[in-house]
Amino acid sequence: DADFDCWMRWVTLQPVFRRIFGCSFLPDHDYGKGGKGWRDLWQDLLSLILIEPEHVRASLIENFNGVRIDGTNATIIGSGKGEFIADRNAITRVWMDHGAWPVLTVLLYLDQTGDTDFLFEPAAYFRDAQMSRTRRKDFKGEPAADQCLLTRGGEVYTGTVLEHMLVQTLTQFFNVGEHNLIRLESADWNDGLDMAFDRGESVAFSSFYAANLKRLADWLEYLQKEKGIMSVEVFQELTILLDQPDGVCCDYDDVQEKQRLLFEIYCPAVEPHLSGRKVAVECGLLIQDMRRKAEWIFQKIRSQEKICVSHQGKDYQWFNGYYDNQGRRVEGQGDGSIRMTLTGQVFTVMSGLADEDEIREIIASVDAFLKDAHGGVRLNTDFGLRNYLDLGRAFSFAYGTKENGAVFSHMAVMYACALYMRGFAREGFEVLNALFRMSSDFAVSRMHPNLPEYFDGQGRGMYGYLTGSASWMVLTLLTQAFGVRGEKGDLILDPKLVREQFSPDGSASVKSSFAGRELTVHYQNPKRLDAGVYRVREVKANGPALSFETLDNGALRLSREHLQNILGPLEVTVYLA
Repeated sequence: DADFDCWMRWVTLQPVFRRIFGCSFLPDHDYGKGGKGWRDLWQDLLSLILIEPEHVRASLIENFNGVRIDGTNATIIGSGKGEFIADRNAITRVWMDHGAWPVLTVLLYLDQTGDTDFLFEPAAYFRDAQMSRTRRKDFKGEPAADQCLLTRGGEVYTGTVLEHMLVQTLTQFFNVGEHNLIRLESADWNDGLDMAFDRGESVAFSSFYAANLKRLADWLEYLQKEKGIMSVEVFQELTILLDQPDGVCCDYDDVQEKQRLLFEIYCPAVEPHLSGRKVAVECGLLIQDMRRKAEWIFQKIRSQEKICVSHQGKDYQWFNGYYDNQGRRVEGQGDGSIRMTLTGQVFTVMSGLADEDEIREIIASVDAFLKDAHGGVRLNTDFGLRNYLDLGRAFSFAYGTKENGAVFSHMAVMYACALYMRGFAREGFEVLNALFRMSSDFAVSRMHPNLPEYFDGQGRGMYGYLTGSASWMVLTLLTQAFGVRGEKGDLILDPKLVREQFSPDGSASVKSSFAGRELTVHYQNPKRLDAGVYRVREVKANGPALSFETLDNGALRLSREHLQNILGPLEVTVYLA
């Protein structure tokens, strides 16, 4: 589709413009004050890792200097190299989702490059007056001039990138509300759910953090088996959050005990200064700990958060996404309306929590309640409230505007990505194609050729450059639809293209970079078979046939070492049958 090709060239530029200009660009100056926030930073890097990976390593390391020792982080990236600001409005807050994004981005970088040394690069910690996830302030103690965490001996403390990711992930496991899921602090990812600090919880991001625990454990197992790394070094106080060989660190089912461990034992031990002592933790024990925590979260959500409703003679099921500031479950049926969020479904699917039958139920529910008349997928149903101040300011917008029920491109693309990841290629394609059709229908969208932050109730595209949705579109198309991605540094080819994405003669191609080389992958599908029907029959690289390893899911693996021995730009042709 020539129109799609041209449109995607503009979409691919969006993260580059964002890196240069920040969030506010061209006609978007009415939104915020410009600059770049923590969440923006990590999600823009997703596509930049795919487009120009050689330029991101140093930036990734610098960014970890913005992590606090309590698992939170500075929210704004300053203008100078490695400069961080607690908040642009001098209102210091923390977001419950912020610790999830660095892990996602770093693991993509590791898969694309195989650069495991990156995990052991040193970085400092951000230090300001905020402590214990905003529960305490320290206005008397002066941090270092460059806002770095100090040891009790007055030295700047540095820990590995891996240690920083462990801090942001492990602390959240204990930061729970009354339903024993991770607290919804100042806001969830879209900032519209910002008024449930006291009793709100995010089921959606609990599943995301659980997935991060599992993936970090997988990487540690890889380091142990393939690299011979049997232990990792962390600051001594972090072991407070880890299970010991003779038992768990606390009763996971006890909300008060988990909160006490985090806020009364761990935080006072690391604030305002660290001891500076480091200990070696066996990889095997750390792997066991993280997998135990992840599985506990999964089982908690499976047993507690399933929503079942009946509508017009049909039964529907999905997962609840949130609890509000009164401790009430947000989603379900009542008060004359059906309440459903897309976010609650994206992360239960993407994390692997939902099984295949549950995914089919989710798809049916999304199609029934969240489909927009213009073809896209809405962020939520109409809750039927003028305001919902027990959850967030998003619900003071008119329904169909911004975070209240608009076709929010970012979450829609993430939904498509999750579907692709779990093998539902046709459904994922339909979501992405709807966004393209809405964007390119200028008579309705009235926008530049790109993917906007959202489409309003009339189908108009809003905020063309303020969005991380472009990064997710690049990521989803390349790594999932075309199936061109890295895994532990090797090249994986796992196409999930549907028949409409092949030309009349059955070809489809994509250009990218891999292992420092220009890479073009050509798929040949002469019978125009649909995704899920075809398999790889033969692979050629720059002419000769290549040997490849077939994985359990039908994907193929080409070793990085083998590809590096081929001279010149890589032209890989994959024959499907």
